[in-house]
Amino acid sequence: MQNNEQNTRQQFNLGSAVLWASSFLIMALVVMQAGRLAPNPAFAGMATTTSDGFSLVTSSSGVGPKGAPYDLLYVIDNSEELLYIYNIPAASNAAASRLQLLGGGSLPSLFGAARGG
Repeated sequence: MQNNEQNTRQQFNLGSAVLWASSFLIMALVVMQAGRLAPNPAFAGMATTTSDGFSLVTSSSGVGPKGAPYDLLYVIDNSEELLYIYNIPAASNAAASRLQLLGGGSLPSLFGAARGG
């Protein structure tokens, strides 16, 4: 009877040790993978809000010359809940740059479409 109890305890201790070792290994792998994730910073310097209820955000469009890519301008009319998106080719050259309206729409309907509704 005592031999069976001892075998059971040894099996239980061995099982616990394997389980703990596995959990530490998984945790170490999670920490290593989390350290590899690239940060995704957001810079508030590219956004502004006016006292008239407009929010303006610029971002690179990824198109254009490598040294001076074209920009996009997002204009949100907070009172009317409208979004306008403009392309700004040659944004680094004030004499050659201009605004081209790409599109826009009602924010509630755009968010509804994004949710699939």
